[in-house]
This record gives sequence, structure tokens and C-alpha cells, in this order.
Amino acid sequence: MSSPLVLSLSPRAGGNSEAAARLFAASLARPVAAHFLRDYEILPCTGCGRCAGSGRCVLAGRDHAEELFSMLKAASGVALCAPVYFYHLPAQAKAWVDRAQSRYVVRREHPCAGPPLPAWITLIAGRPRGEKLFAGILPTLRYFLEVFHFQIVDTVLLRDLDGPSDLARDAAAAEAVARMARMSGF
Repeated sequence: MSSPLVLSLSPRAGGNSEAAARLFAASLARPVAAHFLRDYEILPCTGCGRCAGSGRCVLAGRDHAEELFSMLKAASGVALCAPVYFYHLPAQAKAWVDRAQSRYVVRREHPCAGPPLPAWITLIAGRPRGEKLFAGILPTLRYFLEVFHFQIVDTVLLRDLDGPSDLARDAAAAEAVARMARMSGF
């Protein structure tokens, strides 16, 4: 049985998204390694449209986007942990999402069979308030993950965790992440 991919989408080392990814990975029945998007180079989509005909991105091989897509394809589930930057994903994470356009082209022509695989999302905001604080990120991640045949089955939405160790200091927030991992079945 393959393992879930646990990935922090934060550009910052030592922050709450990294802590959430490590905690999720360690809380699984069979712990796995957490991965960090900041360790991979992702070039932004140029909007050239060449993938529309071939399904292949012209930037493939020049960065790590395809390697990360392969990791998704091999995973039996995925847990993404991300900070909220101006009500959305950080730039590198959004660039990776945009690069999935080439995969979307292929998926449109060749849909996946069978039930989708599970995805778990942890979003961490420094702001304590904001009615639509997570409203931009969730649909983006939903549609991005659908391209790879994943479906979001659970989310943990955390607020007012701005300092690098705030998750570790907030027992209820940390328990919410750990509980989601334990309930994942992995």
C-alpha cells in the first residue's frame, strides 16, 4: 500500500505550516516523512498555451513541478498544510497549482476511473478574523486536487496563529491537526 503525501506549502522554514505538516505526518498510524514545497524550484506558468495541444508543459524538466506531480500521482492520499497570504496561497504554491494546467488538459481527455483518493487540508492564518479568510484557497485546492483524482475529505482551518511557534503553543489547534491525521485511516 502506498503512503499519503504530506506537504507544507509555506515558503518559510520553521513556521506553523511546517509544524502542521510534521505533526500530521507523525500522527498517522504509520508515520511518513513530511515534504516542504520550499525545497523545490517551481517556475511560474507563462500562459503560453502550448500544453493545450500536447498536455506537456514547455517548462517540464527545468524545475521540480513534474517531480511533485509524480509524487502526487504515486500517493494514496495527500495532506496539504498552507499559510494564508492575503487571503490565498503563497506565491510558490500558487505557481505550482497554475503549472497543473498541463495535467488538466490530459485529465479532460482521459478522466480517472474509480473513486477519488482522500485529501486533507490544514490552512493557517495569522489573522484572528475575516469572514472570507479561507474562501479563495479552498476552491483553488479543490479544483487543483481534482486534476490528480483527489477529493478533500476534511479540513482544519486555524486562525490567529502568526508567530512561528504558535501552533505548538495552541494545544487545541495542534490536536485538531493530529486528530485529522488519526482519522485519515493511514
